[in-house]
Amino acid sequence: MVREIVDERQLSGAMSRPSAKVYEDAHLQAVRNIAEQLFPFPTPDYPHFRTFVNEPETEQKIYTNYGRELEPDIVVLQWPEKLPVMLAEVVTPDMLTDDNAENVWAIEARLEGVQFFLYVPAGHAAQAKRLLKKAKIKDVAVRTWRNITGLKTIDINPLR
Repeated sequence: MVREIVDERQLSGAMSRPSAKVYEDAHLQAVRNIAEQLFPFPTPDYPHFRTFVNEPETEQKIYTNYGRELEPDIVVLQWPEKLPVMLAEVVTPDMLTDDNAENVWAIEARLEGVQFFLYVPAGHAAQAKRLLKKAKIKDVAVRTWRNITGLKTIDINPLR
């Protein structure tokens, strides 16, 4: 009897991929949690740093020498000079694409004097590393993230 129910669900499409809205909500929550927990600037040790979060609305854009306008998920600026010090992109599985690697992460990772962090969902690190390698992106601090259900917290793990 149980087998019939499971087979029925698989055939009916109940096991399909999450919707775009589910990914959007997960992305927004992850960006906020990562910014609060890992980039809580200014702090007593770093009073000259300021953190800006570009989700859901853009707070701080970055402009390159080549006229590109960037909107990373998290921006840390040295204040009052407004120089970028750290940038972070938080991605969901649907954002792990060649286009993002080549046209967003590569540019952000190559900004001089700026530390670039890439936060990928737990279980997707290998895919992210392949994309970084294919786009010839180096010097990226890659971390995995996962929301802890029922808590306003996130679990972060650095990759070696």
